[in-house]
Amino acid sequence: MPLKDFSHLERLSAADMNRYFMQQAHVIKSADESVASSTTLQNDNELLLAVAANTNYWVQGLIIYSATTAADLKVSFSGPSGSTFNYVSDAIGSSATAGVSTVSRSLQSLGSSPSPGGIGSGLANAVAFLPKGVLQVGANAGNLQLQWAQLASSATATIVHANSVLIIRRLTD
Repeated sequence: MPLKDFSHLERLSAADMNRYFMQQAHVIKSADESVASSTTLQNDNELLLAVAANTNYWVQGLIIYSATTAADLKVSFSGPSGSTFNYVSDAIGSSATAGVSTVSRSLQSLGSSPSPGGIGSGLANAVAFLPKGVLQVGANAGNLQLQWAQLASSATATIVHANSVLIIRRLTD
C-alpha cells in the first residue's frame, strides 16, 4: 500500500485508519455482474485491490455467485509481475448439484483456474467461493484482480453478485 503524508490538521477518515494504520484494504462489489456464453476469463469490474511492491498480504474473500449446474464458474486471480499467490478456493466442486457438497481446499496459485460449482441461476440459488491465502508481491506494484467466466458456455448468465468482498491485510514490508 502506498505511504501517505498527512498534512497539519488533516482529519483522518475511517478508511485512512484501516488503510494506513491497520494495513488493510477491502472492496465490496456494488452491483451484480453477469457473463453468458463465454468461457474466456475476464476481469471483474470491481473486485481488485492495489498492492505494494516487496510486500506480503493475507487475502480473503467472499465471492457470492450463481451459475447453472451445466455452466458452473471458472475463477482466477492475476497480480503484478513477479508475484505469487498461494490460496485455497474453499468452494463446492463443479460436480455439485446442491449447496451442501464437497468443498475443494486444494492449493491454487496465480493464474490457476479452479471451478466452483453452480446449483442454479439467480440469487435464490447463490453459493459462495471463499478464497484465502498469502500473496507475495515481488519488485512490481500493481493490482490483485479477480477474473472469472463460465466453466462451460451457457446462454443462462453466470452472475457474481453485489456484496461480494475482497480483503487484503499487509503482513510485512
